[in-house]
Amino acid sequence: MSITVKKDKKILVLSFVAAAATVIAGIMHLQMTPGSLSHNLGEGILFLVGGILQVFWAVPVIKRWGRIWQVIGIVGTTVFFILWFSDRLHLMPEGNEMHGGNFQGPSHSGNFSGGNVPEGGFSRGGHAPVGIGAQILRQPIEICQIIFIGSYISLSVLLSKQKKADNKSPEKVTEK
Repeated sequence: MSITVKKDKKILVLSFVAAAATVIAGIMHLQMTPGSLSHNLGEGILFLVGGILQVFWAVPVIKRWGRIWQVIGIVGTTVFFILWFSDRLHLMPEGNEMHGGNFQGPSHSGNFSGGNVPEGGFSRGGHAPVGIGAQILRQPIEICQIIFIGSYISLSVLLSKQKKADNKSPEKVTEK
């Protein structure tokens, strides 16, 4: 089997893995939207728009639209992940903690509405003292986002190498 065929198979597999991961995460975010909209409009809109974008992002992944789309997809998913991560570290205030523009300090007694648990949320406070790595592994959306980021970066690197190799290959000699 030639190197090109093996590389093409890797590219195909990585394309489908990245596309599947972003679609699954997007569907999960869309499923969280109705519960979030009823508790926190901003959060609900974030899940709605983010979920739609994640489902859509399978198209540029599969069709290989180019480097700018790869960068936007990776950065966008990374931002979505960072928002979740900063919430888990209690860096983002809850809606009830803001009064008249003044931050009143963390209470963390309520639930983050519409979290990754279908029953309505995960507790921001009072959770078992485990590392952030263990918390990530219990969140299927974040796992899908990490898989998407990793596979899409790998895909981008492979496509870039393939493009460079194609540019270096001798062009067909045209007869005059």
